[in-house]
Amino acid sequence: MWERGEQQPPLSRAAALALGRNGTGKRATGPGWRHACHVLLYAPLPAGSPPPGYAVLLRFDGRFGFPGGLVEPGGESLEAGLNRELREELGPAATGLSLRPHHHRGAKAWPVEGGGNGSDAGLVTHFYIRRLSWEELVAIERGGPRAPEHGLEVQGLVRVPLGEGLPAFLRHRFAGNAREQLLGGLAALGIRPPHNEEPTGDPQIQVAGEPLAPKLMGGERGGGMI
Repeated sequence: MWERGEQQPPLSRAAALALGRNGTGKRATGPGWRHACHVLLYAPLPAGSPPPGYAVLLRFDGRFGFPGGLVEPGGESLEAGLNRELREELGPAATGLSLRPHHHRGAKAWPVEGGGNGSDAGLVTHFYIRRLSWEELVAIERGGPRAPEHGLEVQGLVRVPLGEGLPAFLRHRFAGNAREQLLGGLAALGIRPPHNEEPTGDPQIQVAGEPLAPKLMGGERGGGMI
């Protein structure tokens, strides 16, 4: 297991699910490890829009973070849990998103011994990236107020300012490691903070040494847009 302060290597989906429980050898799906899944949803802007040409969604609940949440213990798969959370947080327009294993971009474990503390201890955070059409993204934004969790766990959705306002936006409060996940996801889209401000992105989205940009831009794969 990793020592406190040690840089943890990224975990693939399979490796995260095969983790032992604090070194005991029990599976990560058993008691002791909880799994949380979140997704970066993005869409290309309509033709003629200014660079960088993407819209990226975050949710706001007093802090900025990605849609998603905890997977229910006792048999719910990672993607089933994430899809359920998306319907609860984003409303009816999220029903057709259908996150699948190939949207998984990496995971990070927060052991009780070796780095985890407070609510993060014993948590495995999974990060997904899903490309939407422009119409899908707008439908999610408009349907957000009809989501079951709107006004409760989710106060609203925001688009990340990807131009001159990005450095100032990054100084807001983020939930967990959402800020690092955001920077890693933006880097995969070829977007860097302006004014030579280059905070370190979360390495967890680099899975098995495979660059993300070709996947993100590659269109159809496995029945869903990445």
